[in-house]
Amino acid sequence: MKRHHIAGIISGICAIGLAVRSALSGNIVEALIYFIGLSVIAVSSFFKDRLTPRWSHRILPFWMGVILVCLMLFELVVFIFLP
Repeated sequence: MKRHHIAGIISGICAIGLAVRSALSGNIVEALIYFIGLSVIAVSSFFKDRLTPRWSHRILPFWMGVILVCLMLFELVVFIFLP
């Protein structure tokens, strides 16, 4: 399993968690925004090999992807454990 597969799985879990928490609190619009926005990131990072042409350059460096995943995990933890 490559790094972008792991990042895709983690962002997918964050998307589902944040969407469910927002939906249960009554914020349907916010739940849709979380789910659509983070699902796009999850799918694009998971299928990076098939979606990226061989001649294109990297859009984001690896360290920036790590920071984004850590921010999503932090937001998920904050939303779950803080009322």
